[in-house]
Amino acid sequence: MKIDSFESDIVSLAQAFGISRSQAISEIKILFAYSNSLDPVELIKDPNVMLDPKKVEKYKKLFKDRLQGKPVAYILGYKEFYGLSFQVNQSVLIPRPDTELLVDLAIQKIKQHDLRTVLELGTGSGAIAVSVATHMPHIKITATDVSSVALEVATKNAKALCPNNLIKFQKSDWFSEVSGVFDLVLSNPPYIAEDDIHLQGEGVRYEPLSALTSGASGLDALSLIIKQSKHYLDKGGWVLVEHGHDQRDSCGKLLRTEGFTSLLAKSDLGGNPRVSGGRMMFEY
Repeated sequence: MKIDSFESDIVSLAQAFGISRSQAISEIKILFAYSNSLDPVELIKDPNVMLDPKKVEKYKKLFKDRLQGKPVAYILGYKEFYGLSFQVNQSVLIPRPDTELLVDLAIQKIKQHDLRTVLELGTGSGAIAVSVATHMPHIKITATDVSSVALEVATKNAKALCPNNLIKFQKSDWFSEVSGVFDLVLSNPPYIAEDDIHLQGEGVRYEPLSALTSGASGLDALSLIIKQSKHYLDKGGWVLVEHGHDQRDSCGKLLRTEGFTSLLAKSDLGGNPRVSGGRMMFEY
């Protein structure tokens, strides 16, 4: 592959985002292939294709967007998550690998306790609900979001990735329009503090702020979900929430205060505390 001719782009990308040379090369290959409707394998079979001036011109347009900070997922319009390819746009948060832990734990609890009904709050692209549904097709899932545009994206992903799903998408500001009780409440809510320096980072500024921040300490949504979820859980039901690496203790305290038992706190592959949860053993 004639990647040497893209040396200046490699250097610019690596320096702009603090990524490795190999990561920069990988992104350039992806952008070049996508901009020219090519399979990445074609770049390996015919390296000279990267010398075609017309193809380079198409690639440069996307590279300019990338260098300005636009995430690759938004440029391509999709993101891989839990072995599936999800459509994404700037109305929804880009699914992160760390969130796969929440899906793992949800599937684990469903199997262990024969859970039948799931409520996911703040579904965004539908990545969590759809991932659970593809592995647990018998489960009835209600997935909510306050954004109508996000629900449109989620619905498209569900139809494309698990057409026989039992997912009901519903517009709701957290629990505001939810009725009934469930065996499991799931959420990856916004949990970044409003003044967090990471919000100034490249890429994040393209994502919907409402899906990232939640009050001065980042705990507003987490607190609301943990406090209110007990009213929507059947006896023996579980709540599982994703949170920031420094919010494990706060979430644990909230869960204990609200009467949850069998508390769990799990770390992601990077060793960072990422998901907390508990079981509600009495009815409200």
